[in-house]
Amino acid sequence: MLKSIFFCSFIISFIYLFILLTFFRKKISPYYIMLFSSILISNFGYLQLAFVDNLKMALMANQTIYLGTSFSSFFLFMCVADLCKNKIRLFTQVLLILYGMTIFLIASSYPHLKWYYKDVKLIFENGVSVIKKEYGFFHAFYPLYLLIATASGFYLIIKSFYHRKTVSYKNSILLMTATTMIVIAYAVEKITGTYMPLVSMSYVVGQTIVLFILLREKDFDVGYISSELILETSIGGIVCFDSKKRFLGADQDAYNWFYEISGLKIDSKFKSENSDFFSYIEECITGENKKEQELFFRNERYYSVEHIVKREKTRNMIHCFFLKDVTIDQLHHQEMKNINDNLEKIVYEKTKKMRRIQNDIIRSMAITVENRDSNTGGHIQRTSDVVKIFTDHLIKTRKFKDTFSDERFRATVRAAYLHDFGKIAIPDKILNKPGRFDPDEYEEMKKHSEKGAAIVKKILTHSEDRTFKEIAENVAHYHHEKWNGLGYPDQISGENIPFEARIMALADVFDALVSKRVYKDSMSFDDAFKIIEEDAGEHFDPELAVEFLVCRNEIEEFYNSCNERESD
Repeated sequence: MLKSIFFCSFIISFIYLFILLTFFRKKISPYYIMLFSSILISNFGYLQLAFVDNLKMALMANQTIYLGTSFSSFFLFMCVADLCKNKIRLFTQVLLILYGMTIFLIASSYPHLKWYYKDVKLIFENGVSVIKKEYGFFHAFYPLYLLIATASGFYLIIKSFYHRKTVSYKNSILLMTATTMIVIAYAVEKITGTYMPLVSMSYVVGQTIVLFILLREKDFDVGYISSELILETSIGGIVCFDSKKRFLGADQDAYNWFYEISGLKIDSKFKSENSDFFSYIEECITGENKKEQELFFRNERYYSVEHIVKREKTRNMIHCFFLKDVTIDQLHHQEMKNINDNLEKIVYEKTKKMRRIQNDIIRSMAITVENRDSNTGGHIQRTSDVVKIFTDHLIKTRKFKDTFSDERFRATVRAAYLHDFGKIAIPDKILNKPGRFDPDEYEEMKKHSEKGAAIVKKILTHSEDRTFKEIAENVAHYHHEKWNGLGYPDQISGENIPFEARIMALADVFDALVSKRVYKDSMSFDDAFKIIEEDAGEHFDPELAVEFLVCRNEIEEFYNSCNERESD
């Protein structure tokens, strides 16, 4: 009868280990496998001992039992720690393993060392072989080892029960039951001295409880459920190659989406010619392509391919490529892009129209102001055109790209219309005087730059184009300042003069030189450009003056065309 119980315990332990390896191996800690393996070894030892008929074979069976039981307590403790979501330090693990190994080695040393057993003899009880033992002093370390492992396991269970909301209290109770049952079975055997298969049977019951707990963990583990749902519901496939470009396998989606894969056999190498997909794979394997994802178009659908490298051996790598159907996302993205492009186009056209209206208003206002001055007819339009010629040249040469952006150059052209806007505040008797100003009149006339800046600031207070507002104020305020500091109204010098005002000064002075006024005749181009050249570094920014001279042909051509229109 007892032999049948030992045999059944061994068979059940074997079946449980098989179930664990088949259905749970990839989802559990390896300590569960070690626990079930050690129990199988112990039950095999109990089965051996039941059938032997001599002491030597009985001692060998006893060694097998201790090979399993010396470590099963440690493995059970580690399984408890896993279920309670506690990490055990490596030092503690090594210490417990060494403790169990020491017990096994000393228990196996009889009769050479009589530390664990003083004496043993083989008897037959209830139809099975039994070793009667007289224990040595070292035997006390084994129950102490069981007590330490069991107490530590109880501590982890109780701690998780009260402090960890992510641990099932039902699992904790089941673990406490399994652990208690094994300890009680061992204690009953030792205290009563009767030989019953209590420990062997308790192991089987403990295995049953652990399997039940693992099954509950699988069924109710949110992380596991979510991963399963992701795999079931994701529109994805996978294909794998090694570092030598050999095909390792693919799932059905990969075969359906990329026709190239269907022509490959396992362990065969692919050829990258005439296939953008295989070209991408090759670049990823060789390290030439660092992009995490690539987009491919197949059969009117879009697929993203993500490269994931997984090291397998020291000299080889597994390159996995996750494939996903992103057609809906791509079409949505394209639709949103078209909408955004249309919106940007509408905004651009509206902004362009508003700016054109603003420029027309500014130009009309500037010309209206200029019409009050009978001495400088067409000055504003001409200077604006000269500024345009000059700034186009500066943009093209890129010599001042670190000082001035293209946007600011274009804003300077628009602001040129406002450079004399302050003349609206000058009395007509001074503005239209048919001759040179006396000193008082000249001082009054010079105020037009400050007044112009104040008026421009007020007009453009609510303008959203802050760059244009700033440049327009500076052009109106500082276009009469000189590089040497002898200009007006603030007598600032050098680079303290805003760059746009230095540009305006060149165009303003040049037009004044070559234009006829009531108090002077027009100057020749040669003389005018000579004055610009001579005043470089005095009146004008020396670098800008040099660039202005480079534009001579275009500027002369512009003024000649103006003269032709006037003569017509």
